[in-house]
Amino acid sequence: MMRMTKWFGIVATSVVLMSAVSAQNLVDRLRDAGSISFQLADGAYRITLGVPQLGCNLQDFASGNLGAQDPLSFTFQSGTLNFQATINQLVNSIQSNAPVTFTGTDLGNNVVEWTVDQTFNPTICTVISISGTDYVFEIVRVYGKFRMQVSEIDCVDDPLGMLNRQVSLQLTPTGGDEHNYMGFDGFVPDGQCTARYFCAIATANTLQYTAYGGDCPACPGNGDVDGNGCVDDADLLAVLFAFGSSEAGCADVNSDGVVDDADLLTVLFAFGSGC
Repeated sequence: MMRMTKWFGIVATSVVLMSAVSAQNLVDRLRDAGSISFQLADGAYRITLGVPQLGCNLQDFASGNLGAQDPLSFTFQSGTLNFQATINQLVNSIQSNAPVTFTGTDLGNNVVEWTVDQTFNPTICTVISISGTDYVFEIVRVYGKFRMQVSEIDCVDDPLGMLNRQVSLQLTPTGGDEHNYMGFDGFVPDGQCTARYFCAIATANTLQYTAYGGDCPACPGNGDVDGNGCVDDADLLAVLFAFGSSEAGCADVNSDGVVDDADLLTVLFAFGSGC
C-alpha cells in the first residue's frame, strides 16, 4: 500500500521535475564518459593584414573555405568538460603543435559552450598553407568558441571512428556565428620570425561540425534503469516517461523492443531493492 501511495504521488508531480533532470543528465553523461570525438566539416576563413598603428584588418589577404579537417578526440580533464588540443588539430593547414586549452561550461538546457582565449609568450613561429602555398606566420593569440547542443541518440559505434566505445550523445552547433568561431592574431614576419612586416588576423566562421560522446553501459535488466544499484523514484520516472517508446535504452527493462506494462511492473515489484 505504501509503495502504491508513493507511486501516485510521483506521477502527479513528476512532469516538470523530469524535464529538469533530463536536461542535467545529458551534460553529466557527456562529462562522465570522459571524452568526445569531433570533426570540423567546413567553415569560411578570412585573413586580413594591416599595421598595428592603424589596425590589422585594413586589407584582405585571403579568404575561402577550410574544408573538412581530420576527425579527432578530446579527453576531458578529470571532473570537468575542459580539454586540450593543438593548433594543427583544430586547423590542419597551420603547422603548429602548440597546445591550447578549452574551458567547457554547462549553459543549461543541454547546451555546452567551450571557449579559448590564449596569448603566447614567446610567440609561435609557424607555417600556414593557403591554396597550396606556404607562408610564415607568427601567432600571438588564439581565441574561439564552440557552443553545442547535446542530444540523445541510439547507442552506436562512434560515427567518426575516434572513440573505442559506443556513444549515446550527439553534439551540433547552436547559437550562430556569435558563439561558433575561431581566430588567430599575429604577424607576417620574415622567414625566421625575427622581423615583422604586417600584423594579421585570421578568422573562421560559419563553422560546420559534429561531435559525439557519452557511452552505453550495459542495462541491468532488474528494474534499476539508471544502474545506480537502487530501484527508486528515478527508475520509475524513466519508465513512465519512456512508456510506449521503442528507443528508450535501459527503460526497456526486459529488452523486448518497447517500454510497456511489463517494464513498469518489473520496476514496481523491485521498488526499494538495493536502496
